[in-house]
Amino acid sequence: MSKSLSKKGFTLVEVLCSLGVFSIIFICMMSFDKASINMKKDIKNINKDVLIMEAIKNNIIYSMTFKELQQLEISKSFFVNKENMDFDKIKANVKQVFSDHTPTQNPYIELSLIKDELNVYKLKLLLHSGQTNKREELQCNFYKGCHE
Repeated sequence: MSKSLSKKGFTLVEVLCSLGVFSIIFICMMSFDKASINMKKDIKNINKDVLIMEAIKNNIIYSMTFKELQQLEISKSFFVNKENMDFDKIKANVKQVFSDHTPTQNPYIELSLIKDELNVYKLKLLLHSGQTNKREELQCNFYKGCHE
């Protein structure tokens, strides 16, 4: 009679152990799924920011003249704030998206100009994104010259 009682206890322990193993595996799967969703969201934001930087770069290279770049340098308009990081605004007039006020919130784009003696600007677009504790910066370097 004592053998049957001990088997019932072992059966209960086996069920509890299997539930414990199942719950541990389930929690691990859910945490991996959550991490995957967060990574997809971050990748989507980075891709969007890269496309915006590329649009600004292409509009500076192909739409702006050398004199317009000089005017940007004189007016010290080197920043694109979050509200102006829009494809329609960039395509309409890329000069209008730049301002001289340093943005306080991320993301924003900073333009730096270095003029060479041969009428060539070395331009650097620097995108600041992320939170203050986890700051990310994307950089794009290119040249624009006076070919007159």
